Amino acid sequence: MNQTVLGELLAPVARALAQIRGTDTVSRVLSMADFIGLGVLRHLQGMRTLREQVQSLLHWEPGTALRAPLARSTWSDALSSRHRRAVLQAAMAPLLGEARAVLPDRLAQFPALQGRPVYAMDGTYQSESAHYGRCTPRQGGEDNPKGHALLSFYDVRLGCPTDVHVDTRSRHETALLRDYDQSAQPMTRHKGALWLVDRAFIDAAFWDSRKKRLGMTLITRMKSSLCIESTEPLPVADVPTNEGVLKDLRITLRSSRQNWRLITFRSPRGHLVEFLTNEFKLEPGVIAFLYSRRWEEEKCFDTWKNDFSLAKAWGASLAAIENQVRLAIVTSLLVALLLHRRMGQHGIADEKALRKQDRRQTSATDGTDRPDWSTPVFRYTSKVSRQVLRFFKHCFHKLASQALYEAQLRPLLLAYL
Repeated sequence: MNQTVLGELLAPVARALAQIRGTDTVSRVLSMADFIGLGVLRHLQGMRTLREQVQSLLHWEPGTALRAPLARSTWSDALSSRHRRAVLQAAMAPLLGEARAVLPDRLAQFPALQGRPVYAMDGTYQSESAHYGRCTPRQGGEDNPKGHALLSFYDVRLGCPTDVHVDTRSRHETALLRDYDQSAQPMTRHKGALWLVDRAFIDAAFWDSRKKRLGMTLITRMKSSLCIESTEPLPVADVPTNEGVLKDLRITLRSSRQNWRLITFRSPRGHLVEFLTNEFKLEPGVIAFLYSRRWEEEKCFDTWKNDFSLAKAWGASLAAIENQVRLAIVTSLLVALLLHRRMGQHGIADEKALRKQDRRQTSATDGTDRPDWSTPVFRYTSKVSRQVLRFFKHCFHKLASQALYEAQLRPLLLAYL
């Protein structure tokens, strides 16, 4: 790692661990920094099995093949350590603090948001490890037939995932949300936050209490099972941001004691979409745009499952699963930080991905539901391209220098090879 791309990539982790007490007492054999480094590298390499990662690392220096510096069981057992899980969870705060100080604010061009936190939340599923003995409710157990449930949280301003809640039981998304809300430092307690959620997370009582206590609001899609008791038309301002807005109604729901808002929007592709929200300060067109940014979290899942090795669990215990997912979050943050420091500060972004987005925005067949007015304002990609991730996969051991990034990373950001 000395003076290599991997060493530079992991530098923020060292700074984060320096702010946490007790990291040196985790283990004398495998330090916490090396534990995180191995996990980040395994995600970047997309190694689905531990044996594959061990073999690939030993091949870099064949002389060590007969005297491996670390037993495979040590790294495997470390994944299930609850002490390491606590340290890794504590390291997330300083790591996110550095990311928010360095990475650009993606919503800075929207003064109506006034710096409010904007988060997305959604769930995905992960296949169990080979040695996980699943027992579903049909078999008399509690395990989820779909796999491990990963309730993921995403910072839209930052453009990165930030937290996760894991459950192996077969439970509804709203139950997972309420469990997460009772954890030590949940993001669902951030004052004034605006949430972009799927309609599966509609729980009127939960969101009513959060708005009353914390000023927290949400944007979601309308659900056909919700009963509307009354409607009242709201004026739609004649401004460019409201292009495509057909109706804006104040409504009352049978399941809620507070007023809600139902917005009907026609997308550039001609799709009619109904948005449900309890946010009344933003223009309806801005509501439609913000909900379209929930797609970023879906692309994050795509990266995790197809580029990182998160499609299948590395271990059987809950601690091992949580450590694996948090290491994926750390990997996403580290890649974003290094790309910005080496390329973003010189005004270089993922230009080829932005050009692809522009083509989709004007395409009649492969279009997008994002409002047209937002295209020149929001110039950010939804994910890191696979070619860029391949750079980290194949060049992690090379000496880090601006010349290396200019020669091998910059071309990947400007055009497809």
